[in-house]
Amino acid sequence: MELKEKIKNLPTSPGVYLMKDSSGHIIYVGKSKKLKNRVSSYFQHSKNRFGKWEKLVKHIKDFDFILTDTEFEALMLECKLIKEIQPMYNRMMKTTKAYNYIVFRWQKGNYHMEIANELDKDDVHYYFGPFTSKGTVENVINGIKAFYKINCSQEKWSQSPCLNYSIGKCMGICFDPIAKEAHQQIIHRLIALFNKKDNGVLEEMSTKMIEASSNVEFEKAAEIRDTITKINTILQTESVVSFMVDNHLIMAVESLADYRIKLFLIRRNKIIYQQIYEVNQVDIQEVKRRIESLSVPNQHISALGKEEIDEAYIIYKYLNSDNCTYTVIEDDRVSSTECDYLEDVLRRILPIPIQN
Repeated sequence: MELKEKIKNLPTSPGVYLMKDSSGHIIYVGKSKKLKNRVSSYFQHSKNRFGKWEKLVKHIKDFDFILTDTEFEALMLECKLIKEIQPMYNRMMKTTKAYNYIVFRWQKGNYHMEIANELDKDDVHYYFGPFTSKGTVENVINGIKAFYKINCSQEKWSQSPCLNYSIGKCMGICFDPIAKEAHQQIIHRLIALFNKKDNGVLEEMSTKMIEASSNVEFEKAAEIRDTITKINTILQTESVVSFMVDNHLIMAVESLADYRIKLFLIRRNKIIYQQIYEVNQVDIQEVKRRIESLSVPNQHISALGKEEIDEAYIIYKYLNSDNCTYTVIEDDRVSSTECDYLEDVLRRILPIPIQN
């Protein structure tokens, strides 16, 4: 079948498309809420298409597609296929996310703030992340060190100050016992900040920013403002990670066409159950049995790994969109004597009559 005819027969439903070259190799994977519209756009003349996109289009000789019921499922499937297939043009045109962690590392009686590429689960240091932008993490660390003047260029304690002390970047933590103690207090405040237990650091930065602006030190004020912005960015990332880890089992419901709904059960970064129901024919007993079979009470909660974070972001964004309603199911209560717990949860989330 010719491409034009194949495109003409595409549905307008959500799904994933897999672009192929003349050898049948998959060179690009994409998703769309309306497959026909998106795929056909590749074969329409556009003045805005240039560079790598233009090369991709020239290499497309065929395509396959996989239909999904929702755009959410298309996003999850796209993410999965890109990781499995690693198509050439996805690697070329999508920025590789170099996930990183902020670590407060205990060394020789002091904590030091650093950037780390990997999470050492057996490590006793404080790790925060993973974060999707290495540049943002570096900016945060550099901004904090500049603000508090804790950018010491001397690794060991000494009787004389480091070079950075002479240019105002180090408060003297390399040689002054008082500065060394102040440095550790700052570190503990930063750990509390990233643990979301104390916003004192951000409040202090905001105060100093206003003071700098009032004193016509606009460059200094802008630097502090940028650091605050970057900190808030990675704190939001921490919110995504902690939400997906802490909430063991999530049930989401999305309305479909023809008086149907789709029910999802999600754990961490995976959809572990999905089923379409007619609006007036949701069998609550079936759903309860499914939830009970998937519930894992008193389970150990491990940190979210780098390989899980892409899907976690997709799920988090979906849950906080207007496309679905969701609720968190408490594993420990599913198998308890509270026989009405699941039924109450289901009746809250399903805006329709349900069968007993």
